[in-house]
Amino acid sequence: MIIVKVDIRGVILSEETARERQSRVAKAGGKWEDYVRLFLSEKLEGTDLEVIFGKGEEEIKKRSLRLWKMLSMPIKASTIQESVWGDIDLVAVKGDVPITVISCKVSLHGRFTETLFWSVLFRTLTRVKVVLATPDGGRAGKEEKWASEWGTAENPTKDRLLAESYLDGVYVENVEVYCKHIKPIEKTALGGIIRPLSELPQDIIRWSDETSKLIYVKKGLKNFH
Repeated sequence: MIIVKVDIRGVILSEETARERQSRVAKAGGKWEDYVRLFLSEKLEGTDLEVIFGKGEEEIKKRSLRLWKMLSMPIKASTIQESVWGDIDLVAVKGDVPITVISCKVSLHGRFTETLFWSVLFRTLTRVKVVLATPDGGRAGKEEKWASEWGTAENPTKDRLLAESYLDGVYVENVEVYCKHIKPIEKTALGGIIRPLSELPQDIIRWSDETSKLIYVKKGLKNFH
């Protein structure tokens, strides 16, 4: 069952039931990255946008040399290699143009700095948006009593402050299997950089429209990097 709402702009919004989320978890085999891809693919169906896995550099190169070059990070100090492949879990593409890199992390422990590092590079060298999709698993050492990884807008954690500075968005969905210690009454404090995952598809569509207006991709790709 999907509860349909319409916002003031006439855009149709939908609130999913827990059963629908659990069905997606099962299809994803419990893998958060697959869950996010399934969700986005469902919501972007009928558009000219596609969400693909980004870890396989060779698969991307076979798909499109242009797409591969747009996502490769140039290494100017090396005489051995011209570029390296970044931390790309998923990427939303329009044809062979990347729109949004989506880092998928079940927990911020240890790997959030990796997401931030690659985000800085992508945002500096390209027009590609970089976002984080994550469940709020709670802070390390807080297993007995859940405490949000993000704090609140008024009392932010360090991770929230870093995200505000170096990411284009953090999209949270607290599915039970990924948030084992959270109670039904406990929720992530949304606002500012911290958004519900349900808003990401519409943002990707908006960014795609902006990218189409801003970028004219020439054969040499000189206007992109």
